Amino acid sequence: MADKPWRNVLPHSSQICWVSSDTVIISLLAKTIPAAARIGESESPSRWYDIGMATPHPLRILAPFALGYFFSYALRTVNGAIAPALIHEYGISESALGMMTAAYFLTFALTQIPIGLAMDRFGPSRVNGSLLIVAVAGCALFAAGHEPWAMVTARGMLGLGMAGCLMTAIKANAQWFPMHRLPLVNSWVHVCGLLGAVVSTAPAAWLVAHHGVAGVFSVAGVIGAIAVVMLFTLVPQHPEQHQRVSMRESFAGVLRLFADRRFLQIAPVAAIAMGAHMAMQGLWIGQWLRQTRHVDDMAVAHDLFWMMMAGVVGSLSWGQLGTRLTRAGMPLLHVYACACSLHVLTLILMATGAPLPGWLLMAAFSFTGMGGSLCYALVTSRFPVEMAGRANTSLNLLIFVVAFVVQGGFGYALAQLQLHGTSMQQAWAVVLLGLAGSIAVGLGWALRKRKYDAK
Repeated sequence: MADKPWRNVLPHSSQICWVSSDTVIISLLAKTIPAAARIGESESPSRWYDIGMATPHPLRILAPFALGYFFSYALRTVNGAIAPALIHEYGISESALGMMTAAYFLTFALTQIPIGLAMDRFGPSRVNGSLLIVAVAGCALFAAGHEPWAMVTARGMLGLGMAGCLMTAIKANAQWFPMHRLPLVNSWVHVCGLLGAVVSTAPAAWLVAHHGVAGVFSVAGVIGAIAVVMLFTLVPQHPEQHQRVSMRESFAGVLRLFADRRFLQIAPVAAIAMGAHMAMQGLWIGQWLRQTRHVDDMAVAHDLFWMMMAGVVGSLSWGQLGTRLTRAGMPLLHVYACACSLHVLTLILMATGAPLPGWLLMAAFSFTGMGGSLCYALVTSRFPVEMAGRANTSLNLLIFVVAFVVQGGFGYALAQLQLHGTSMQQAWAVVLLGLAGSIAVGLGWALRKRKYDAK
């Protein structure tokens, strides 16, 4: 069979095969997924392929991974809501808080390459489900522990356990969906993650006020456990997962990635833009509001809520734009460059104290920042599908190294600038302008090598 069978399974939404084991929730949610994003839409709608297994409903692929990413994103961004409680109740300094939360990013980064190798060898659902068990245990430890060592250990466990949530989803999408639909279906996963980020703002602040930090992590642990069950029971194993190569060959493929000019073209700007966005969104954006806008915690939660909602809209918008414009002949790299340019402009407005409402700046920050997630579809489009796991986790390694440096280093940089006589407002201007300049330089590098533009 010449064609990839799993890329031509469900031509039209009217031909969806409902599987009896699907839950009622999945059946209802199916109405929210655009027909264009259904598995295997092809140019020859009358053709079906037999791949030797029951055709899965698209949400059997999307829903378990999306819930896992919801869980991951909520806990990554909840720091802004729980930071005041950690500082006041446990006496943790801002620098220590930055390093404690950075432990999440460090373990996240260190596990990316092994996760990529495991995904391409054992399949995304098995890898993600196994790791999320560690994350659920980390939630239990954070809820029960009150000592700094327990919190650092728990954050490390969360980083390890949630390290594969996004990458396994992207790998599964690359296996089951046609390539030109990846920006769109990936954006649905990002939307679910951002809904987790929405929950981590005002709702999490309410939960902290009434049940403490332990209540937040207890609820999160239950959600993580549900995601584990869904991953092991709903997601079918893909036929290509049986076509295994040796670990030595897999690792050699990773080494070749870091020497590949197609990868090196995108890696710098993707790592800086996405890594810094994650670190800012997860902790420092709330501190920026408090320290430069001088607003209270409830106002911060309000502005962060609108930031996350704008991120949901941004993720869907950039995913739709990426899919439509690439189908029209525009390189995905150029769509990505547009998003990064708008994000740089937003950082400059924040640094210079633009006379705009805080919620509007937060919305612009999140909307433009989510355009950076196109880097995953961009990298996937440049390599064979069997390399998708390693390609994206290699990129994610660099992204989370930057996130670790930014989240751990912002507090130190702000403190040092103030020790040298710089005001808090000026210190924030320096770090934000430095961040904007770094993204601009990385983007210039990516656009300079036009020979390797993606289709």
